[in-house]
Amino acid sequence: MWITLSIIFFLISVVASTLLFYSLKRITQYEELILQIQQVIKFSTDKMKLVDSKGHYESDDETGFFFEQLKQIQLSLDGIFEEETQNAKKEN
Repeated sequence: MWITLSIIFFLISVVASTLLFYSLKRITQYEELILQIQQVIKFSTDKMKLVDSKGHYESDDETGFFFEQLKQIQLSLDGIFEEETQNAKKEN
């Protein structure tokens, strides 16, 4: 009886560990994808500000909307990983 319970517990543990491993691997891939998207948006925001150094495009209604939306996306993405960078600084 104890042997069968031990075998069942062992099999459940192996399956749960395997599922956890692949789940964490998938989450890491998604985090890397989000970080890449964040870098692309930051790069495009910096380039747009460089092109619009005098602020003419940003103050225009039609193009200003695009500038504002890009800024909002950048702030949202910065907010996702802000806690992680602060915690890493505290640990060092």
